[in-house]
Amino acid sequence: MRQLRRIILSLRQRRRDRPLHLPDLVRALLNELGGSGQFIGYRAMWRRLRSYYNLNVTQEITRIALNLLDPVGVHLRRGGRIIRRAYTCPGPNYLIHLDGYDKLKPFGIAVHGAIDGFSRKVLWLYAGPSNNNPRFIAYFFLSYIRRLRGVPKIVRADRGTENCHLRDLQKALRWHHRDSFRRNKSFMYGRSTSNQRIEAWWGQLKRTSTNFWINLFRGLQDDGSFDNSDQIHVECLRFCFTDLIQSDFNKVLQEWNQHSIRHQNGVLIPSGKPDEMYYTPEVFGTHDYKMPLLFTQGDIDEVEMEYSSQYPPHGCSEEFLAVLNEIFGDIADYQMPSTVEEALFLYRQLVHILRE
Repeated sequence: MRQLRRIILSLRQRRRDRPLHLPDLVRALLNELGGSGQFIGYRAMWRRLRSYYNLNVTQEITRIALNLLDPVGVHLRRGGRIIRRAYTCPGPNYLIHLDGYDKLKPFGIAVHGAIDGFSRKVLWLYAGPSNNNPRFIAYFFLSYIRRLRGVPKIVRADRGTENCHLRDLQKALRWHHRDSFRRNKSFMYGRSTSNQRIEAWWGQLKRTSTNFWINLFRGLQDDGSFDNSDQIHVECLRFCFTDLIQSDFNKVLQEWNQHSIRHQNGVLIPSGKPDEMYYTPEVFGTHDYKMPLLFTQGDIDEVEMEYSSQYPPHGCSEEFLAVLNEIFGDIADYQMPSTVEEALFLYRQLVHILRE
């Protein structure tokens, strides 16, 4: 035991006395900062340097060296922030992100939206009965193609079956182009949670719009006026509120696209107003990446008829609208609610009438 203790002490003494070669320290730190070492603090880095690189270095020297070699990382770690991969997109219509938003689904209303990766311009935002029907999603996309008079270079969405028509349409529209992202590479799959542009914007939508509607409909649930297992309740709520919600979305979309996005440190994309960045990319040192539409409007019309469908009026089923036509006459001539109070009154009246 004594002999073992003497050996350990002698080894420790020699290790303490070994001089530190500064270039070895710098090489080791740069190697670690190029990998997972960029996420650890100076104490953990000190332990790694001693155990893995066998460097005789103090915690204080490690701390000073990290401050010199990685000042941004030190600042982020000090604030407890996770260091994330920087998002980059070279210009408008290079990459568009689309996804469904389900926070209003417990009340029978689904939402679908798309955003441009470069400008952060919201390209569409619709409220309706479903965001899982591939025909609806295809219609949103083809409507966007008509407005754009071109095709986005890349579309990104999750692997849900609702995107199958859109995926095939994007690949077909990009089939005869000659760039490196043509055909199959023009559509990218990714998990919904990693589709960061549109996922980040859903938080903005909740703050500026859907939080109000969620609280309103929860109030109806709490007082027993709404039961999402009752299809009559769901259809009545859609009829009374879908158009109001869409009108609210239109305001939110316009306000967002015209507001100024502040510059953020570490962000590789320029800041500005989404509309200006989207329509005048040259001002921001880039250009529009849309690809030419190599098909006629007649071709697009045929594809639209075969593969897509619009949301039904007021988000309601044909059967429910037929019942309302019996009650009110032609629904097309009916004056829909223009305020939340009018919609609440009509909702309660409809539920009462249809229950009798």
